[in-house]
Order: sequence, then C-alpha cells, then structure tokens
Amino acid sequence: MPSQRLLPALFLLFSTFAGQCVLAGQRSAPAHSNKATTQLIEAASQQYEHGELDQAAATLERALQIQPGNPATLHYLGVLRLEQGQYDQAEVLAARSNLRVGSNLALRNRNYQLIEAAQAARQARAVRVVDQRR
Repeated sequence: MPSQRLLPALFLLFSTFAGQCVLAGQRSAPAHSNKATTQLIEAASQQYEHGELDQAAATLERALQIQPGNPATLHYLGVLRLEQGQYDQAEVLAARSNLRVGSNLALRNRNYQLIEAAQAARQARAVRVVDQRR
C-alpha cells in the first residue's frame, strides 16, 4: 500500500484531471468514448471519492470491455491498482495507456508519474520485507 503521504497526491491527481482525461481518451483512443464509457468513468470517479476502490476498479474494467483502448480509463485503473498495492499492474496499465495516448502530453506525463510511483512503492515494499527479516 502506498504511504499515507502518497494517497492524497494520488487522489488529487485522479480527481483534478478526471474531466480532462475523459476528453483526452475521447481524442486519443482509436474510437471516441461513447456515452456508456463516459458514464462508467464518472461512476468510477464517484466510487473512488467514496473510498470504494474495488467497486471503482470493477467499473473501470467494464469501461475497458466496452472500449479497450481508452488511455484515460487505462490510467485511472492504474491509479487504483497502485493504491491497492498491485504495483506491477499499475505500471503495465500506465504503459498501455502511453501506447494509446497520442499527442496528449499531460496524460503521458501522468502515466510516467504513475510508473515512477509504482516502482518506488515496489522498492519501498521490498525494503520493508528485508527489514522485517532482520
């Protein structure tokens, strides 16, 4: 699980750019976001704000079933996976998002930040494990 200082930053990252990333996904994905995908992303954002991470992840998974290449949805799911301690998944989802992000540099940069956060969290977890074994 990311440190307590990291969680507010991730929440801010997720909520501040929610609307922008939905639009980015519409412009950059192979097909435009349809109404169902947009509604699912908005629902996941609400679930996230209420601390319902598992439900938000399931909602984003449904959105990806409808539109597998939506870079914003991939990014959001990566943020959730990071918070859930699934660092490898977070990194993979951010990388997949970057493959589809097109010219949206803001989303690309947020994906790079997500990858760095996943790597740092994985390393911190490894250090804790080593310290516990001593």
